[in-house]
Amino acid sequence: MKCNNVIVSEADTDDTAKEDLFEDGTVEEYPDDDDASSLHQWKSMVYTSKTVENFGTECNNKESFYESWWISDFLETIDVNGFQVLASQVQSVSQIFKRHPDTAIGFRPKNQQIRKAYMDALLSLIETLCQSPDKLSDDDLSNADETLVDLIDVGFKLDWLKTKLNDVSEKKKLGESSVVRLETMEEQLQKLKHMVLDLESQMQKEKEKVLAARAPLSFKDIFY
Repeated sequence: MKCNNVIVSEADTDDTAKEDLFEDGTVEEYPDDDDASSLHQWKSMVYTSKTVENFGTECNNKESFYESWWISDFLETIDVNGFQVLASQVQSVSQIFKRHPDTAIGFRPKNQQIRKAYMDALLSLIETLCQSPDKLSDDDLSNADETLVDLIDVGFKLDWLKTKLNDVSEKKKLGESSVVRLETMEEQLQKLKHMVLDLESQMQKEKEKVLAARAPLSFKDIFY
């Protein structure tokens, strides 16, 4: 096998261990097939070993092996209250059942793929409701309502989430109404500002007239 000018021939392997040589000279040992007890140690070593950015076009099989192994580990699911969820979802799902332990009490499907699909839908719905109401369109809220109905129909107990959805919808309506009122008030304020400026100008002219009317005649004014 050839990897960037580093050649490892079949003669370099024996029955007890196999070695791969990285470009920097480090050696990675593979456990013997019969030595099952060392498999876990070898996997740990692979995960902690440095990444070789350019391992050569003839090493694609090895690179794909590492990549598929990493993806498999990343996508590994964990059981939370009978639902297989991704590691990134564990905290959210745990929080749901901590705050509302009866959430899935009526959910009967046993197939884990179906259970995961519905849990993903629930998490997606919650994520939608966590957005700012003004960022949600009417279609977003309509889809959220349909998803909620579907989840309730299959046995989820989501009265608490229905309340939150109603709150978000109400906030959106109030926000939109307030925006319209603010725009109207802004227009009225601008008109009032123009009126004030006009009144101030008129007042200044009247003040000048008052001062002129109150001014006493001078000695010269008497003769001219």
